[in-house]
Amino acid sequence: MTVIGVTGTSGKSTTVELIHYLLQNSGVKTGSISGIQFNIGDKSMHNGTLRTSLRPWHMQKLLRQMVRAGCEFAVIEVSSHALDQNRLWGVAIDTAVLTNIYDLEHLDYHGSFAEYVRSKAKLFRSLNNSYRKPGVPKVSILNRDDANYEVFQELPADKRWSYSLKKPSEVKAENLELSASGTEFSVRLPNHNLEIKTPIVGRHNIFNLLAAVATVAANGVTVKKIEELLVDFPGIPGRLEPVNAGQDFSVVVDFSYKPSGLQAVLKTLHEMVSGRVICVWGGLGGRSLDEAYYAESVRIIEQNADEFVLTTDDPLNDNPKEIAKLIRSNMSRAEGDNFYEIEDRYEAIRYAIFIAEPGDCVVIAGRGHEKEQTIGDKKIPFDDRVVAREVLQFAVATKPSESLKVEG
Repeated sequence: MTVIGVTGTSGKSTTVELIHYLLQNSGVKTGSISGIQFNIGDKSMHNGTLRTSLRPWHMQKLLRQMVRAGCEFAVIEVSSHALDQNRLWGVAIDTAVLTNIYDLEHLDYHGSFAEYVRSKAKLFRSLNNSYRKPGVPKVSILNRDDANYEVFQELPADKRWSYSLKKPSEVKAENLELSASGTEFSVRLPNHNLEIKTPIVGRHNIFNLLAAVATVAANGVTVKKIEELLVDFPGIPGRLEPVNAGQDFSVVVDFSYKPSGLQAVLKTLHEMVSGRVICVWGGLGGRSLDEAYYAESVRIIEQNADEFVLTTDDPLNDNPKEIAKLIRSNMSRAEGDNFYEIEDRYEAIRYAIFIAEPGDCVVIAGRGHEKEQTIGDKKIPFDDRVVAREVLQFAVATKPSESLKVEG
């Protein structure tokens, strides 16, 4: 199989899912492994491991299933941890894709930002160090607008494609039109112009779309086919996923648990929403209570959310009360000042939905597609989308009619 590896700080899962969708629906049987799900052709399985990149034995098992199913492409989400730990040993990467790189990410593991970048670069170095498949070029796909572009541009590849919103590149977006119902923009490619109309929303997702378009175009999918397919893209589980039950405000569930993701999602929602942005979020555990990480998340939420409901995410083996205490210590808002702490995640979601007014948007952030909450050594069934829908159905069913409202 031709193997495509996608790495970066944010947008990896979305980009993997987009690439898989475009390749599979252009008539090329494709498998993929992302933090969201595993795809083998048109069959999908939920990724319940909570791992972005799987352990080698699990990855090899899925790759073997893809080969047996007749897949010609495999698209793999690749974390910096996986690269540092050589979890892709024996997997010959043919196309390497970079979404972006931000600081304050995984520094608890890598020790420094330079080491973090170095780990990401291993995917691109592997292009020329791994087995060369007959007739398959080694391709590098880079974000031209990322501050670390030059580091990756220097690494050898047979073909280099870059994508951008601002700078000259092989794949460049122009004439952006963003709305709550979708995105429209033009794309300039070598010798082609492409008109994109898609239900995917958010400025940050344009970069993911461009990365996917560059990747599949470099691997032979026609411009016309890309245009046709993106119109009908069904969306990605847990990524700005809307939950609707007939309410007069919007509710979305998103996986944005870290600073870079929170900033992208909250800014996107402010561009699209006429009312308030109400954010439900709790710091993920397992970070050795990294104060700088939580402090940056708090800064972004306070800047971009009109109301903040602090709750429990997956504390893992950390004490959820200690996580909440550390988050509160970095806040400028006091309890009741557009801020409430509700430890129980169900009650936090219920509160946020019941204070929402017409035109507002409730964003339930941090867990996205996940179906279990991990507290200590216990895994508790908990899906933000299911909970939000249940609360909304009750709220809509019990909403008082206009005729019963008393003025004053």
